[in-house]
Amino acid sequence: MRTIGSDILVNIRKGLLAVLFLLCTPALAEVAKDPFQEIAAKYLAADPKPVLSEEAHKYKVQAEFAVQEKRNDKAIELYGKALEIAPWWPEGHYQLALVLGETKKYRDAMREMKRYLLLAPAAPEARAAQDKIYQWESVAEPEAGRTFKDCPECPEMVELPAGSFDMGSNNGEADEKPVHPVAIAQPFAIGKTEVTQAQWRAIMGNDPSYFSTCGDTCPVEQVSWDDAQAFIQKLNARTGKQYRLPTEAEWEYACRAGKQQEYCGSDSGDSVSWNSFNSGSFFFNTPHPVATKQANAFGLFDMSGNVWEWVEDNYHDDYNGAPADGSAWMGGSMHVLRGGSWGYDQKFGRAASRSKFGSTYRYYSYGFRLARTLP
Repeated sequence: MRTIGSDILVNIRKGLLAVLFLLCTPALAEVAKDPFQEIAAKYLAADPKPVLSEEAHKYKVQAEFAVQEKRNDKAIELYGKALEIAPWWPEGHYQLALVLGETKKYRDAMREMKRYLLLAPAAPEARAAQDKIYQWESVAEPEAGRTFKDCPECPEMVELPAGSFDMGSNNGEADEKPVHPVAIAQPFAIGKTEVTQAQWRAIMGNDPSYFSTCGDTCPVEQVSWDDAQAFIQKLNARTGKQYRLPTEAEWEYACRAGKQQEYCGSDSGDSVSWNSFNSGSFFFNTPHPVATKQANAFGLFDMSGNVWEWVEDNYHDDYNGAPADGSAWMGGSMHVLRGGSWGYDQKFGRAASRSKFGSTYRYYSYGFRLARTLP
């Protein structure tokens, strides 16, 4: 006779079977997140192994000839066509990886070489293939927009590639001139948002913010440049990484994100920034939670508005003599702030706009975001 207890056991068994079914379903299993792993698994299990069709063989021969003729772009195209027909072809991924490496498309080269190793893990060339991946890793630039966190309480960081841009504005204030080219030689990471009150509290054990009731996801404010450095020292000790303030050039490079827009991510200040026009009533403006306005092309929030952001550099009256390599420009008594704030006219959130104050000065619209040296 079935009892209540036996019914419960039956239901438990059914539940466990359902869970096992979901875990074993290829569409939901971890391996299925990369469809190529399924291709590799089928290829390795095949006996005999498939052979190239005549059309795929044609593209193979043409790709090899393009390599001989030093027409690497054509070779990449032809190997790609062959692999569309025969994605399981190990040699094709290997040769395509080498050509991509020759053209300095290192991330694409690593992807193809990893696919080769999935298909031919015991091949004689496997050691050389893995060594190629190691070589390419050392020179591959990070993909813009890739994010990471070094600890649960750490700010989320966005990797930015090396690059160049024109810094400053000929239409703004005197200290924004002259417009000058800057080359950021090394990739770096920058905070996706301004450092929040919760992040500050987790590292420092307190909250100096005037608007502390704004909440954990509001930017920490009422911090000086020296306060930001103290936070960075503790964070570096906790993580073993090299966090720092961005240089002024890195900040503007990150703000512009490869574009020439008036603000950090738009020609409209209202769409990307909390400023005195939109952050409250006529007499009571406030900061707002981070990442509640539109991001820029690098996926960074609040680079215009919310709180002013300290950068590493000392302030100079103009850009005559400024470094062209993106490094910090020191040698002054004041430090630079960028981005405008919730309490200022939106024009102060322009990509080129600058402000300054002494390193010990605290104000309830002064905050910061982090940079980090890679790796």
